Amino acid sequence: MFCKNILHSPVSQPRAIARMRMTLLSFGLFDEIITGLPVVGLPLLRDHLGLSYEQIGLLFAVGGCSAMVLEPIINVLSDHDSKRWWILGGLFCLILSFVMAASTSSYSILLLVFALYYPAIGTAVGLAEATLIDADPASSVATMTRWTMLASIGDILAPLLVTGLVSLHQGWSSLCWLAACLWIGLCLLTAVQPFPRQVAEESEPTLAGATTEQVSEKSRANTWRTLSQAVRNPRLLRWGLLALIPTMVDEVLLGFVALYLHDILHASESTIGLLLAGTLLSSLLGLALLDRLSWLRWVAHQSPHRLLAGMAVAVLAGMFLLLTTHVIWQAGLALGVVGLGSAGWYPIAQAQTYAQLPGRSSLVRAITGLGAPFDTALPAIVGFLSARFGLLAGLTLLGCAPLLMLLALIGYVPTLQKQETSLE
Repeated sequence: MFCKNILHSPVSQPRAIARMRMTLLSFGLFDEIITGLPVVGLPLLRDHLGLSYEQIGLLFAVGGCSAMVLEPIINVLSDHDSKRWWILGGLFCLILSFVMAASTSSYSILLLVFALYYPAIGTAVGLAEATLIDADPASSVATMTRWTMLASIGDILAPLLVTGLVSLHQGWSSLCWLAACLWIGLCLLTAVQPFPRQVAEESEPTLAGATTEQVSEKSRANTWRTLSQAVRNPRLLRWGLLALIPTMVDEVLLGFVALYLHDILHASESTIGLLLAGTLLSSLLGLALLDRLSWLRWVAHQSPHRLLAGMAVAVLAGMFLLLTTHVIWQAGLALGVVGLGSAGWYPIAQAQTYAQLPGRSSLVRAITGLGAPFDTALPAIVGFLSARFGLLAGLTLLGCAPLLMLLALIGYVPTLQKQETSLE
């Protein structure tokens, strides 16, 4: 099964297509805004229920484990038909989880909320991204760039929303009700959108007289066969690894950089805020350049490995300056270089990961979800190194991200080049 290009689906009106794409793209923005609310508002949650640090950590651990178990299953199951109902179901669970979080004063129920919330966000937001990719595979780099750009804007807006609520003397419950209302609005907007239909592959026509159950059984068998082949696809695994490495230069890096600037370089709180804001703005600039410059988009589509290698070298230089300087303005310059150079890592690598199984983005997400334990354990590993050997050791581990990117690209041969070699 695969999802035909939306331009050839029954929903062919340009305005309807544009509305659907804008709605699904907004999931990246809403995701980072709303998921950032409980993270930035952790002090409000602690004061609301009187939680200890261990209890707060357990909430996120339970949520992460729940997502690691359920998301791959949901991704595989959603490959059979339209992702519309899976997305709406995920949105409903998100609304329910925030309503429960706003209404409860029980820690046990809050654990259940986080166990529901994490796989729900992966289902709704992840499958919205997958639907966009399947609808127009040829524009996957542009789609992922705009998705990441909107997500970066959401990262900036989340703390501002929490600050606004606190200034109005609102607490944890108000924060959760706001999040629930935002998800309700997105759910209603999504429900009226015309989704592209999931159709059977032309290469495997259905036999005349076959029942719906037989077609469904054949579809499931095809899904598991494709999944079995995909986990042995070295190109897919390589690009999946390359899409995982950017987590090392994301929120985890910013968090430990803030500690490094404060504890080692003795920067003031206001200076740290300005430097981190500059890093986020440099990332947005990098994404904007990738989205607006046609020649850069062409390189990202035709020679993504070369562009990623060039970006990795720039980030490596920025990391080296960050880890060796003791001058605050030079640290700010280094962070700007790191933000600008690493901005395109994820959208380019993720687009290429999807390209390895065109029209089967759910299966791609199921396979790349195998890297979730690394994503979950990374903050703990960096924290352990920082506690035992100092902050510089933890940052050095994160600073190895561009080296890992370059190592993962060694021996990569583009598809066209491989075809030319075989012809010779």
